[in-house]
This record gives sequence, structure tokens and C-alpha cells, in this order.
Amino acid sequence: MNYIIVDDEPIAHTIIQDYAASLQELILVKNCYNALEAMEVLKQNQIDLMFLDIEMPRLKGLDFIRTLQKKRAIIVTSAYSEFALEGYELDVTDYLLKPFSFERFIKAYVKVTQKQQPVTSPAINSNTVKQHNDDRLFLKGDKEIHQIKLNDLRYIESYGNYVKMIVNDQVFVIHESISYFENTLDNNVFIRTHRSFIVNINHIQSIVGNQIHVDNTKIPIGQSYKLAVKDKLFN
Repeated sequence: MNYIIVDDEPIAHTIIQDYAASLQELILVKNCYNALEAMEVLKQNQIDLMFLDIEMPRLKGLDFIRTLQKKRAIIVTSAYSEFALEGYELDVTDYLLKPFSFERFIKAYVKVTQKQQPVTSPAINSNTVKQHNDDRLFLKGDKEIHQIKLNDLRYIESYGNYVKMIVNDQVFVIHESISYFENTLDNNVFIRTHRSFIVNINHIQSIVGNQIHVDNTKIPIGQSYKLAVKDKLFN
């Protein structure tokens, strides 16, 4: 997912980039310090997501949104709460009030990915693992409980205190550490390949160099995990 940051404050760029570094799907294309600069970037690049400030010189953030012809995900980052309603009326994905935490940043990112999921996918919620056995586990959301068949679980990716679980064509973001799942899941089936990844070996399609291919995703094999991966797959 290609993204740009549009903000006239350099510290805002630093904070967003630091948070986004935990999300391997996010690729920074350009740091823009005003809306006019962002316009040029949008003309020349495929941009999926913008982190957009409101109070900027020459052209305000909300006015900039009104000029856009192509719809894309926009997360507003502002120190002013009074523009939130107007922002949502312009169909922004989320509105982050500065200063915002990493946890709040992740929740905004989840909203972006939720909009990108196929129609058949359920809503993405922060869930709590409540119960599990040898072939399934249950995730408790705000309004419903999801049953996950472990055979369908492709891989798990860590985002700090959260993990993303890929279950067939569904995505769940859970407020739980990856270490919890490393200690909970059957280590004959699920292997830790990287500090940020656990992979279901039944869904490994190929291994090329230091990357495991699962569906269309390339999952890294960390240096400290190489020997364990080799032992699990070839012994």
C-alpha cells in the first residue's frame, strides 16, 4: 500500500513514519509539506493512502480533499478537533487528533484495510482470544464471536501489541502479542519464521532465498530463525 504524508510540520512526518515502519504493507512514496506538492505526487504515482494535516499554508487540508477526483483512503492528522465532522462528511477514513498513540494509529490503519477487504469478509475488529483447542480458536469482538479453524489460518503478523491474522480471505486484527500465539498454537504446524511472523506450514507454497511464499505474500525468514525453520521443514 503506497502512502504519502502531507503535513507542514517535520515532526509529524517523523512520528507517522516511525509508526508505519511496523506495518510492512505500507510503502512511503513521498514526504509532502504542502497540498500543492502532494498534487504533483498524486499525478505521477499510484497512491493508496494519505496522512493529511488540515492546517497548512496556501491550501488547507479539507479544501485539498475537495479538489481530488480519484477516491483514495485518507487519514486526517490534526491538532484541531473542530474539523472532525466536516472531515467525515468528506468521507475520510479516520481522523487522528494530535498527539496520537501507536495504538490509535493502528486502529486507523485497520479501518483502511477493512475498506479494502472483499465484500465477503467480515468486519475487522480488535478481538480477544477467549478459547481454543487443537483445531480451532474463538475471537471475541465487540458484538460477535468469530470461530477460526486453524487449518484455514495462513499466517500471523505482529504489529507491536497487535497481530494480524490471515484466515483464508478474511483478516482479523487482535490486541494480543505474537508470543502468545507462538506459545499457544501447535508448533508442529505453526512455525515462527521472523520476529514478526508465524506461518502455517501447510500453506507454504515455496521458499526462495530468505522468503517464504504464502499465496501472494512474501514472508521473511529472520536470521535467528533460519536454523529452526530448516529443522522443522527438512528433519
